Amino acid sequence: MQRRTALKNIGLSFGAVALSSTVVSLFESCQTGKGIWTPEFFTSQQADLVSKIIDVILPTTDNIPGANDLNLTQFMDGYMALVSSPEDKEFAKMSLPIVSKLALEGAGKKEVSELINEDIDALLNRFLRADKAIQDSRWETLNAWAEAKEKGEINAVPEEAAAHSIINSLRNLVVSAFKNSEVIGETVLIYRPIPGEQKGCVDLQEATGGRAWSPL
Repeated sequence: MQRRTALKNIGLSFGAVALSSTVVSLFESCQTGKGIWTPEFFTSQQADLVSKIIDVILPTTDNIPGANDLNLTQFMDGYMALVSSPEDKEFAKMSLPIVSKLALEGAGKKEVSELINEDIDALLNRFLRADKAIQDSRWETLNAWAEAKEKGEINAVPEEAAAHSIINSLRNLVVSAFKNSEVIGETVLIYRPIPGEQKGCVDLQEATGGRAWSPL
């Protein structure tokens, strides 16, 4: 299924963090920005929803900070405002309200502030843990909509498919940001400053105790 042919021109996947000077500055501002923060790209309600979503995806554990400990909602907001393409921005602004609507409908609640972890987990189960046939169907639906949009046709946005795409993108973005953050890269993952030594054919357990290498 060549869904990327149409989707790549409409901004339906923005999950990889490339370390540029702007991104590094965003990470630094998140590490120091512990006070009051006003989102630039997200609305206040969307920032609250994103914060709840990433807290379930990457929660705090006994020995590893979670996404919200690292202020990654603030990072993601800045990333969307300053780094993402116009197409990504357009798609996010269209699809985030859909996610909010579906989350509230599923939980039987009226405000994002009322959503709890169990509500968010149900939302993620619906979209991130759906079986392959359902996921493929959503991508096909979204691709058909994207192709029609490129032709200038005005069709209703397929809500399930749009929510599926944006939630996947948010997950990819927060995981990438998490692994690239200084705290995680230097204290949780295996970190070696460059230049380092090279050892070929070494068992991962022997080399790092099973931990992944830091991308920093």
